[in-house]
Amino acid sequence: MYKNFTLKFEVLNPHVHRFLLVMRLTAFFLLVAFMQLSASTMAQRITLVQKNAPLENVLKEIRKQSGYSIIYDLDVVLNAKPVTVNLNAVSVAEAIQKSLASQSLNFSLDGRTIVIKEATLADKVAEAVVDKEIKILVRDSLNQPLPGANVYNKTLNKMYVSNAKGEVVINNIPANGLVLQFTFVGFKPEEAFVDRSTGTPFMMIMRAASADLTEVNVISTGYQKLSSERAAGAYVTVTREELEKTPTVNLLERLEGKVPGVKFDVRRNTIQIRGVNNYSGGGGLPLIVLDGFPLMNPSDLPALTRLVGTGFGNSVISNVNIADIENITFLKDASAISIWGSRAANGVIVIDTKKGKRNDPSLNFSYTFGASKNPSLSKLKWMNSAQYVDMEQEMVNKGFLVDPASASPGNELYTPNNSEATEWMYRVKRGTATAAQRDAALAEISSRNAYKQIEDNLLQNAVNHQYNLSYSGSNENSSYYVSGGYVKDVPIFKSNMAENMFVNANTSTSFFKKRITLRALINYQFSKSIYNAAAINALSISTTALRPYDLLVDAAGNNISRTSVFRESIASGFVAQGYLPFGYSAMDELNYSNYTSKSNVFRINTGLNGKIAKWLNADVSFSSQRQLGSNVTVDELNSYNSRIFVNTGTVVTNGKLVYNVPYGGRYIMANDNNYDTGVRGQLNADFTIKEAHHVNIIAGAEIRETGVSNTNETRYGYNEDTGTIIAANPTTSYLTLYGYSTTIGNNLSNVGTSKKRYLSYYSNGSYAFNDKYIATGSIRFDDYTLLGIDRSKRALPFWSAGIRWNADRENFLTDMKWLSRLAIRATIGTSGSVPQNGSNITLLSLSGADPRTGQPVANITSPANSDLGWETTRSVNLGLDFSMLNNRLSGTFDVYSKRTHGLLANFAFNGTYGWSSLQFNSGTLSGHGYEFMLSGEPIRAGAFSWRSSVNLSYTTNIVTDARYQNNASSIAGTAATVEGMPLGSLYAYRWAGLDNKGQSQIYDRNNNVISNTTNLTSAFTKDDLKYVGRAYAPYSGGFMNNFKYGQFDVAVQITGYFGHVFSKSSVDNYPTFEGSYTGVLGRQEDLAYRWRNPGDEANTNVPGLTGVNFNSINRYRFSDALIRKADNIRLQQVSFGYTVPRRFLPNGFVKSLTVSANVRNLGVIWKANKDGIDPEYVNTGNFTGIPPTTSYVFGLNASF
Repeated sequence: MYKNFTLKFEVLNPHVHRFLLVMRLTAFFLLVAFMQLSASTMAQRITLVQKNAPLENVLKEIRKQSGYSIIYDLDVVLNAKPVTVNLNAVSVAEAIQKSLASQSLNFSLDGRTIVIKEATLADKVAEAVVDKEIKILVRDSLNQPLPGANVYNKTLNKMYVSNAKGEVVINNIPANGLVLQFTFVGFKPEEAFVDRSTGTPFMMIMRAASADLTEVNVISTGYQKLSSERAAGAYVTVTREELEKTPTVNLLERLEGKVPGVKFDVRRNTIQIRGVNNYSGGGGLPLIVLDGFPLMNPSDLPALTRLVGTGFGNSVISNVNIADIENITFLKDASAISIWGSRAANGVIVIDTKKGKRNDPSLNFSYTFGASKNPSLSKLKWMNSAQYVDMEQEMVNKGFLVDPASASPGNELYTPNNSEATEWMYRVKRGTATAAQRDAALAEISSRNAYKQIEDNLLQNAVNHQYNLSYSGSNENSSYYVSGGYVKDVPIFKSNMAENMFVNANTSTSFFKKRITLRALINYQFSKSIYNAAAINALSISTTALRPYDLLVDAAGNNISRTSVFRESIASGFVAQGYLPFGYSAMDELNYSNYTSKSNVFRINTGLNGKIAKWLNADVSFSSQRQLGSNVTVDELNSYNSRIFVNTGTVVTNGKLVYNVPYGGRYIMANDNNYDTGVRGQLNADFTIKEAHHVNIIAGAEIRETGVSNTNETRYGYNEDTGTIIAANPTTSYLTLYGYSTTIGNNLSNVGTSKKRYLSYYSNGSYAFNDKYIATGSIRFDDYTLLGIDRSKRALPFWSAGIRWNADRENFLTDMKWLSRLAIRATIGTSGSVPQNGSNITLLSLSGADPRTGQPVANITSPANSDLGWETTRSVNLGLDFSMLNNRLSGTFDVYSKRTHGLLANFAFNGTYGWSSLQFNSGTLSGHGYEFMLSGEPIRAGAFSWRSSVNLSYTTNIVTDARYQNNASSIAGTAATVEGMPLGSLYAYRWAGLDNKGQSQIYDRNNNVISNTTNLTSAFTKDDLKYVGRAYAPYSGGFMNNFKYGQFDVAVQITGYFGHVFSKSSVDNYPTFEGSYTGVLGRQEDLAYRWRNPGDEANTNVPGLTGVNFNSINRYRFSDALIRKADNIRLQQVSFGYTVPRRFLPNGFVKSLTVSANVRNLGVIWKANKDGIDPEYVNTGNFTGIPPTTSYVFGLNASF
């Protein structure tokens, strides 16, 4: 049973006020500017339906709606014929013109005054005899002619086209004039009234289309297209024009900051709509729909182990060529998403691609070039060489580092080599070097800057290219669109690259007087990426990482190789016997070890629509998607991995080398074949009863199957030149270099297959009364094969209900001329998701053979859960849409609450059955939030215009399940799941400073000091920790400004994230006990300011080495001493565009030409922390924490 919903909101985070101040100022300037608009801007469109009505009544209604003064002789009007008109949003001139049709009345228009008089005999003779001609000049805002502009004569139903000079000549102007409508690609439609008194030439200035403020009249849900005026749900649509203003190759970058309530994490390649609906605080991928069918998503496939890089984040969205996108609609509330049922709990993103349009064939070409400088490693805030050497010296002095030369004969192969600096320190201890020699060597080592060599040799300037070519057109019965695209991306790491190729074609053809329509879409994408880990490893904390002084090349430019597995003298001895070199060189690895991933994605959509009646049609559609992926790792013989593998399996027998493993490289291959096939049948009904009642209903069923099969194998003795391998027996035991015996293991092909099936029934309907009062509803039943045994667990209904009130159409609001639109929305409903873990059948895992019997051994990896069911979310949404001043200012506001039940969560289980915990549908969450967006065009003065848009959203999800057993050690410093607290809550130890020995101290709840030598017991609970904030930003906002002057465009984008915190990385890879330490130390600069002597505790919080233990380091790492506020405001991009005037383009060949430049990742404008840390790119001890450098993108777009 669901509980009642309660909307609960928190006080705004103080740092949000900075962003809100910007919003308030923007709104103020928008309103002030709008108040200065001239009366012409306030002109109203006339909507009027009258049948056999007196002319006087009709004129009074026109005067009421328009505010115009209408002067006439009452006797003449009273004697006029009755009037029958059906006017829908027409101009005042057209309304008067049609009202006076078939009357012997003329009118003239002067400003906002209309004079109506009886037509005299002289007037009639003049109109018949005198041929009044008018020349019209069609110009843009820079007074440049617009050849090919369409001029539609609405009065006489005639079409004219402007000539090469942008001119149109119209003859025989009637006494009551003409209403002319002007249209031109890329410009706003305009309308004008001309009569016999109009001066000639008459000039029409057309303004470029303001794409950012164009109201989206049609909303796509993937199943149907809805009028925005009849939609009760929460939708946001981003148009093609808005995407083009951010010319980057990454779609997430183009969308960031534009959609309230949607977080685009470019770094992690993820999208979240209104937060998440699971306990992990991550994942929660929205459903992505392309042209009516979901894109195949790795998370929607059966749960098999994914290969590195093949299923990361929301990468499925990259399967769409950005240049093919017409618009993207984000469905956020239950009314919008419930029609998608079990896959919609995390929201739905509907992508519509471009189709052929009713015009002449058009050829379009675009090219984008982007570049960014390789980053400076100084931003990582790491220790320099001198500081690192100083720390190594202290560790040698205090016995943390042990001389590998002192290892016993039985342990020398297990003792890693020391660093170059510590080798000199030990030489003095061994007596092989003097202190003076050591000091001189260490001084030289301390002066080095290996980071600079990494920047010069392993990193590079990032470059990307994007090419797109499309051809489209249509005629009376068919349309077509064909495109091709190529993207090449060269990242900052050398020997890495990625490329994508796209081919897309769609067509629609109608038969039998358009009663039957056949449509088809074919899409193909080829992707290839090459990954080389040399640079990543050099900047990591692995055994092959580089210390701040470890150079890549010597003074002569030769590559430097280092041995890490054991001492160099031992390695040299083995090499002298014929072994392969044991050293590692990052420069060599650029050529010898690569991971290559290739993917071929095929997608076919077909559909057939037949009209059964004027109000009813049937639609059958089919979708098939297949992804063929291959992932190959080639470690050549000269690669570090292959050399160590071969050397480990090599022994000396009778003075000769015996290779117990195949001599050569390794070839590791994994292939996967994913598919998603679906068939849908749907009835669509749309009809109006007595002009006041509009009904729209769809009903259908669909069946879908997804599956995956994969194989993987490892081959040894690979020779890249000949393409050959050497067979190996995986069960044969062999002796290793270290003296123990082992086997290669199973290198034969492993094959895995799995499939899922879905069956769904759905219906969606809406009823509108006078287009003022709208009610909507939907229901969907989903059945899924891998849920509970009982069908009642599998087949679950999802539903929604909503209402909408278009208040601006009420009579009591018609006098409010400044109000263009006002609508109130409310929805409630459910959605769900399939648990990604667990199954209704027992899963086994084979793990080799029993050594005594030789029979296969299997383990139960997941027991059957016959009660497994859906994770369901119920949500409520209240919304307000408004626009004013002839739609020059518009906005939306939504507030929502949601509750999720049946979350799959781990809970304690009877351990005698073999598992201490199992997953059950027992978790619950409660979330709420709001979203606000305001858009306007405050300045439109001649050739200059300023458009602005600002949005702010807040979202939170509270854990409402009280069964979680949280102990302090399990939640300190992590994004914890705590009953009554938001997801991602961070708890930290209460820092009490260092003691006089340089070790950590913390407080309990009573402010008693606990030393590092005291272990915490069960008495130390969550209440002893400090709640320091959230790991995820609850507030986010975007601020966009577009300035246009003539042919020039400038756009500025700012984003902000507020209300969260982060933990500063301080002591990663730091000794946690007094004893032998091996490997590369952490490099955070905080380590240079560690405690060393009594009294230092007054100036530092970094524990010292003396007396260090796990408690000391762990409690400091997860203490509130390292918590920082993460609020930040970022300048994301500044873009420039220029549209070349048509007079500079070849006539009849190039229709339009636009060039653009974009500067992105301009950095943080303001941040709450005082440490100089970018909170979106926190240094975690490796290279992934470095902020991206500024990128520059240049684009060209041409139409022919």
